[in-house]
Amino acid sequence: MSAQCDHTVDVTANGAAELYRITVVSAGVSDPSSTTRLGEAVAHQALGYLHDHGHEAEIGRVDLRGLSGDIARASVGDGISADLQRAIDEVAASDGLVAASPIFKASYSGLFKSFWDVTDTDVVLDMPVALTATGGSARHALMPDTAMRSLFAFLHAIPVPTSLVAAGKDWDSEGLSAHEKRAGEELGVLILLGARRAILEAAGSGYRHGVGLAHASGD
Repeated sequence: MSAQCDHTVDVTANGAAELYRITVVSAGVSDPSSTTRLGEAVAHQALGYLHDHGHEAEIGRVDLRGLSGDIARASVGDGISADLQRAIDEVAASDGLVAASPIFKASYSGLFKSFWDVTDTDVVLDMPVALTATGGSARHALMPDTAMRSLFAFLHAIPVPTSLVAAGKDWDSEGLSAHEKRAGEELGVLILLGARRAILEAAGSGYRHGVGLAHASGD
């Protein structure tokens, strides 16, 4: 797991700076990874939106490739390792996510799915998430909407309206850049609206089970 941070300045009414956190969860398997590249591009668009509206933000990254052994062991009941728990905690502490997976057999990768299988459902409860994927051709352009969106609906997250796939000639095209910007700005808007925090606070303590979410609870 690695993190890359960018900082701007926002001062709240009581004089304390509030920091928004955006985390890219990437199941990219190569180094460098085009899947991670796409996820980070969307995250930077969201960060730019927050910056333009006077808010401080940082981008973190959870690389599932480096946690593949821990995820596999957790999948067969061997428990959550310290490294895997840190990754889950980083996701839980986020104000928004960018989920990024390569496309294998017309769906997200097994590594990507296995991470969410061993993660408590409440970790991303009501959390804004942008859905991104990479593939070999445009034939799988609907995968984020047909597969990833249903997964995050089950996890009770809030996917942004625009999802995107990068394949083949898409890279560095104006069309892909426009979709990155649109998805990132939608993520930024949902973060600033504070829907997650408002829902969790209004619903009460019984709404989620055993997950410490510092930003969502206002602690």
